Amino acid sequence: MTPADTHPEQADEADRPPTSGSPVLVAGASGFVGRRLCPALVEAGHRVRAMTRRPERYDGAGDPVRGDVQDLASLPEALAGVDAAYYLVHSLDSKDFERLDAQAANAFGEAAADAGAKRIIYLGGLGRDDDTLSPHLRSRREVEGLLGAGGVPVTVLRAGIVVGDGGISWEMTRQLVSHLPAMVTPRWVNTRTQPIAVDDVVRYLVGVLAAPEAEGRGFEIGGPEVLRYSDMLQRVARLQGRRLPIVPVPLLSPGLSSRWLALVTDVNTRTGRSLVDSMTNEVVVEDDSIRDVVPFEPLGYDEAVRRALKEREQRLGAKPMTPWRRLRSRVDGWLPMPLDHVVPVHHDESTAVLAHRRRVVAGVSLTGASLLGASLSTRPDSKAFYALSLATAATWTVGGAASGPLHLGWIQSRDQSTRRPVLVPVATGVGAFFFFYGCALLARRMPVLDEAITRVLAFAEEGHRPLVVLTTTANGLGEEVFFRGALYAALPPGQAVAASTAVYALATTTTRNPALLLAACVMGTLFSLQRRASGGLQAPVLTHLTWSTLMVRYLPPLSRKTHGPTA
Repeated sequence: MTPADTHPEQADEADRPPTSGSPVLVAGASGFVGRRLCPALVEAGHRVRAMTRRPERYDGAGDPVRGDVQDLASLPEALAGVDAAYYLVHSLDSKDFERLDAQAANAFGEAAADAGAKRIIYLGGLGRDDDTLSPHLRSRREVEGLLGAGGVPVTVLRAGIVVGDGGISWEMTRQLVSHLPAMVTPRWVNTRTQPIAVDDVVRYLVGVLAAPEAEGRGFEIGGPEVLRYSDMLQRVARLQGRRLPIVPVPLLSPGLSSRWLALVTDVNTRTGRSLVDSMTNEVVVEDDSIRDVVPFEPLGYDEAVRRALKEREQRLGAKPMTPWRRLRSRVDGWLPMPLDHVVPVHHDESTAVLAHRRRVVAGVSLTGASLLGASLSTRPDSKAFYALSLATAATWTVGGAASGPLHLGWIQSRDQSTRRPVLVPVATGVGAFFFFYGCALLARRMPVLDEAITRVLAFAEEGHRPLVVLTTTANGLGEEVFFRGALYAALPPGQAVAASTAVYALATTTTRNPALLLAACVMGTLFSLQRRASGGLQAPVLTHLTWSTLMVRYLPPLSRKTHGPTA
């Protein structure tokens, strides 16, 4: 049994090793490897300080402490008094990950030196130095040197694909096998790699801490088997009782490969491109000297896969495979995305990203609100109306995209499970339409609201139908990208629903239309609740587009029946 297989609450207190005096810091404690490493270090008798951007949410082993490698001011307190520090941080999902990783590693290394740390232990990537490394692997190599620039000895463990529930590379492998009945693949499926179980990675990380001879050295770690990516895919399929035909296509470029991965898996295009680029490099252990420092027999690939699949089943509370569930699994394999998937409710972001979001949100809120008010003060079916409406939509969309990563709700999380948000959001939009249709019938008895609704519907009733649909769709999409994307993500989690709804409603006040203001309050709350529940933009976008399309199509005739043709 590896250290990662045990948990402190299950161990006999009398059998534990004595706790060491100086704490050990784990930067990236809530990540894929970090959340397994912390309990293993505690079990080995170490005091663990778990560094995370959101310590109030941390529920793992060790004492949580706030720290952000992109925020230099937060590092001295996190590193104060530590004897050794693990560095398990990267920015792979960022377009500018090479610069961000270099900047973070340099800051962390200098802060560790200032704090008097004696060692840094870093988990990097395999790959030959004389090879043309991908940007991802090249960045990992650069980080090794920058961590030690402050003078603290760095122990480096270089690994290839790490097999375990929650790992990006493993999850990509699992989902490709689960979602596709056959695979048309690029040439990288024939590249050799040496996968390793996450339990064994943790065992090596814990082991080198207790080995003085590991100080300042670099080691290569891997499992006992060298495999091609195609071998790995087919063995995962076999372990799940399936066959997976693979047809290599040499013309499939890395860019197309990454977009294809984003379509059939939860891995976003940017991360997928970084991983695909790395798959052109052979990542095989050439120096096994780590076996002399931390001697044990690593798990084979099949056993590592079984453990990863079992952990996922336990995490999701999987039920026994019935004929219905078997049919459901087969249907999932025919779809571009599975019916069931896992998304995060919260997306931890660096202080720098949040600050950037808030600056963008402040400026775009004012600009977009002004354009929205101006558009509805023009004459229906005028060129000014369409131009201002599209300018409003462009402002929301561009502002949201410029603020930082937009979360669609497709990214895997280890603790929140939900149904893929497609049918439910569409049904919610239909239900919202009928609710507002009923409200419109009641509003006919209230002169102020009746007049306000009629003024808005005039733009749909008198306008050119294709252009009205275009502007309505563009604005609906843009509003969600900004208000449930940039704005929502820039707010504290506990305030996001109320605050984003309030700003959404305030932006509508520029139209001076009470009916629109009431609709913004109701629908803004609904959209924000969907954003919180699904962890991304997909659900509110689908509901908004469904609702607004039905409103444009069916509400104007209601007004016409009431008031007759407009002049």
